[in-house]
Amino acid sequence: MTDVVGLTSDGYIYTAEYSSAVRDSIRWSACFRRHGKARGLRHGKLFGISQLSDVDLRSAVKDDIEDTWIGGY
Repeated sequence: MTDVVGLTSDGYIYTAEYSSAVRDSIRWSACFRRHGKARGLRHGKLFGISQLSDVDLRSAVKDDIEDTWIGGY
């Protein structure tokens, strides 16, 4: 598992982790906080990640977390 910490465009801090899943994919889960209080949980999956560098994979995970939080389900 790999840990990720970030800040969404609407000001929520999140802590997340992601790990390998099946067939060229990863699963992630994130907890969102604002002013120290938990405000929500989200999870997702990314496919086709085998050609990504570690930096690009981390960026893709952060982008997916942002899109899931801002865009909803």
